[in-house]
Amino acid sequence: MHYCITHGGGKILIKNTDKYPELFSSIPQSSQLSAVYSDIEELTELLVAYFKQGIERGDHCLWIIPDSLAAEKAENELKKAGVDVGKYITSSQLEIMPAGTLSESVLLLESAVKKLTEEKSGKALSEGVSGFRTNLDVKGAGSSFKTCFEGLEKIHEEISQGNRVNLTFLSTFPLEELSGSALLEMVEEKGVLVKRNNKWGYLVNTCNLNGHKELETTLLKAKKDAEATNRAKNSFIMNMSHELRTPLNSVIGFSDLLLEGAFGPMNTKQAKYVNNILISGKSLLEIINNLLDISRLEAGENTLKYEEVDVASLIGEVRVSLLSPASVKKITVELDIGPSVGNVRADMTKFRQILYNLVSNAIKFTPAKGKVIISACKKEGVLEVKVSDNGMGLSKESHEKIFMPFTQADSSAARGYGGAGLGLYIVRNFVDLHGGRIWVESEIGKGSTFTFTLPVESENAPLQENKKKKVN
Repeated sequence: MHYCITHGGGKILIKNTDKYPELFSSIPQSSQLSAVYSDIEELTELLVAYFKQGIERGDHCLWIIPDSLAAEKAENELKKAGVDVGKYITSSQLEIMPAGTLSESVLLLESAVKKLTEEKSGKALSEGVSGFRTNLDVKGAGSSFKTCFEGLEKIHEEISQGNRVNLTFLSTFPLEELSGSALLEMVEEKGVLVKRNNKWGYLVNTCNLNGHKELETTLLKAKKDAEATNRAKNSFIMNMSHELRTPLNSVIGFSDLLLEGAFGPMNTKQAKYVNNILISGKSLLEIINNLLDISRLEAGENTLKYEEVDVASLIGEVRVSLLSPASVKKITVELDIGPSVGNVRADMTKFRQILYNLVSNAIKFTPAKGKVIISACKKEGVLEVKVSDNGMGLSKESHEKIFMPFTQADSSAARGYGGAGLGLYIVRNFVDLHGGRIWVESEIGKGSTFTFTLPVESENAPLQENKKKKVN
């Protein structure tokens, strides 16, 4: 079965592989496959279907996972899909191996993969198994993507020659690390598995009657249509946000006046309810402001107004502004500012919002009587700022996902803290605009440390002060 997207007489053929148990059934078993995924859930779903099919066909299956912590999750997901994991691990038909033994260097990675695949496929043959399949999740390849992709293809071809074992090799790539041109190359070369409209499909390029490839034209049209839709959405959000802010500011303002006793004293119960109105109003205003920021970013309104920023003073200002919510939970907010921090060239408004969002998040997810530490120092031409807490922490699977819009950590405890999941997405975009980096180090139950860097002197500062930089 298959379905087509047609455009101008040409076709992009998408083989239908959306039935979960037979996800790979319409693709030749002995082949080198590629897939892209947007998050860890998509990757897990894909690999479960891939290895379930292999087990059912009698293949020797080697599932390469990120680390030992992911092994239990892999086994659980296979069990949910109806696989008797214990039986197949005991018989050695299924192996789950951490990727820590494979080198991160592209050239060394190819060598390690070749050695491992030859060893395991040879073992499969000696055990009388007709098929062998494995996977490799390729991350951080960057500009070396094509070299890595071609190297893995070469390994597959070399091992397949004269090998009586049907070899299936699945390479998976994070979508966010691939440029549009890289993805186009993958599709044009051999095709790629993608998830569209909640269904997995195998995207391959076909030609029209005149032999002209239509994929690029179709993708460009789709991109233009998506951009038009996105502009309409951003315009709606910005207009609605402005309309909501006016009455909401009145609600917040009058609540403040009531609490201050401007219209006479209130009893304890009245003051409690008015304070709840004020807190809810401020939370809603924060969400609206975040939506406006995202709309501006997506619309390309991301001008940086560089100026000299006193780092210690700005961090102190943000700390003072958040002492009230911290004091309610009896959380101490400590500073550890290096003596040589001094000034940096940055957009003060966006720098302030980066700090505010990170510190307010730390306070939100830290239990009562906990501690939040804001530290800053300069090293190797960059300012490094850390916001640490001793709160609930994050799983490794959440480290990248939390920087996506409208996304929070998976646990029910995290969801209980509320929020729209917009703050960290905005933080990452503002840090990126400055030419910096942001990352998180965290473990469940051991707190989190968010670290970001900003160049001390941006080479692009004079060019960006009065110029809008479009986001592609």
